Amino acid sequence: MATPKSWYEEYKCGVRLKTGQGRSTAQYGELFQGQVEDERGRQRRCLMSLPCNAMFSEAKFTPSADGVFSVDPPHKKKSLKVVQKTLAYLDAVDLGGHLAIESTVPEAKGCGSSTADCIVSSVAAADSINRVLSEEELAKLVVAAEVASDNFMFQRAVLFAHREGEVLEDYSKLLPRVEVLGIDTTPEGRVETLKFPPAEYSWKQRQSFCTLVSAMRRAIRKNDIRLLGRVATASSCINEHFLPKPMFSEVRRIADLAGALGVAAAHSGTVLSILLDPADEFLEKKVDRIRADFSSLGVWQILRFRT
Repeated sequence: MATPKSWYEEYKCGVRLKTGQGRSTAQYGELFQGQVEDERGRQRRCLMSLPCNAMFSEAKFTPSADGVFSVDPPHKKKSLKVVQKTLAYLDAVDLGGHLAIESTVPEAKGCGSSTADCIVSSVAAADSINRVLSEEELAKLVVAAEVASDNFMFQRAVLFAHREGEVLEDYSKLLPRVEVLGIDTTPEGRVETLKFPPAEYSWKQRQSFCTLVSAMRRAIRKNDIRLLGRVATASSCINEHFLPKPMFSEVRRIADLAGALGVAAAHSGTVLSILLDPADEFLEKKVDRIRADFSSLGVWQILRFRT
């Protein structure tokens, strides 16, 4: 009687190969990005993404037993790298396959295009062998392929060490709901995250980050979106010293005049957004006013979404 094959032996022989799939939304900059000291006294760069469900990335991975890999579009090399790392992590080291990605996320804008592509590619690779990765496993794999990653692979709110793939604080809750109006301050511009030097924060700025993390923790725990808006604004102002954005002062003024919660920025990108209370009875009037003010600055392309 023949010995039953293990799942991997079956895949290796091409018996149960299937096309795996993955899908992810993106982000629109960050609610917070900075540097804090952990419990061991180490300075840790960290962030919290502003999730955006108005953009997405999808991947299909068709595995093969020949060990050869390919990707479409060809420039998505990080995505192919995370597929290889994922299969190796799942002990399917002899498999190859073709990765196909479709995305509506603009590249080099601070919207997390690379992270979204890596998330869906890793999920699709695992799915092709009927495996499911935890969010923590996924974060580690994505950072290993990307070097620095955003944190929207987590459904819950976390403070994320984006260069180590570690959760520094887990708030065990969803982010509060926020209405967002976003713009690209430099439509023709690009910011390549890995080519952009990490900010060298001063001692005073690092102290401010400690205060902001405490405020963010309270904002999420109490569902206090006004406090969350102030955190996002303060974080954006600090990081404006390292990557100035056109119209930043004007956008802050527009937000203040409209009675918005605050502003959020891509800390290595070109997008800015104004945060609003979705339950505000005057929401639509505020949105109309902000749109009019943006148009006076020559900005007509505005992305509206809700976290």
